[in-house]
Amino acid sequence: MNDKVSNEAILAAALQLMKADGRPLQKLRTGSRAMKYRLPNGQTVRARTCNDHVLVVLADGPNPGAGLNIEGTDHLLIAMPEAPRTEGSVVAYFVPTSVAVTAVRESHGEWLASDPATRGNNTTWNIWFDDLGDVPWGGFAHRWAAYRVPGVASTLQAQAQGEVRPGATLGAVIAEARLAIATAAGVSLDAVKISIDLG
Repeated sequence: MNDKVSNEAILAAALQLMKADGRPLQKLRTGSRAMKYRLPNGQTVRARTCNDHVLVVLADGPNPGAGLNIEGTDHLLIAMPEAPRTEGSVVAYFVPTSVAVTAVRESHGEWLASDPATRGNNTTWNIWFDDLGDVPWGGFAHRWAAYRVPGVASTLQAQAQGEVRPGATLGAVIAEARLAIATAAGVSLDAVKISIDLG
């Protein structure tokens, strides 16, 4: 398994995506660890990062109407590495908070209705972006495709402003090269394939 990517690098890349899309975010002082921002139009945004393709949501209790730690702003900016736990391209979703809260509550309710092995004190309500088969708590990359922030941004660019860091893994260097080629050629990252012969 790969090492984790720093949440700061994931967030920095997501902020670059938002800025490139004409929606720059200004950091708000919160007095806590909460990553809250303001759009130029005054709307508020809570940023959430994860090394895996999941939105981890904490509830203040197990009851269906419990408060969720994603509430309290107009939007969520959800960011993750394109390849889990891997330096390089970042994927971000800019979702109205009301949409995210509804999805989390509904998927958690359906999970509880599936008779899971649980003691009932469930306060971590997650939704996954990867396709997990026919379950209501998976497949949010497809469900929320309309909320995906367009463009390409990299944790490596965000951290090193285009320079490869000393000690970067070969995978990270390749990911950065793919990103630079895709950006220069004006094509999607998926269109860039790199073959290496170290023999």
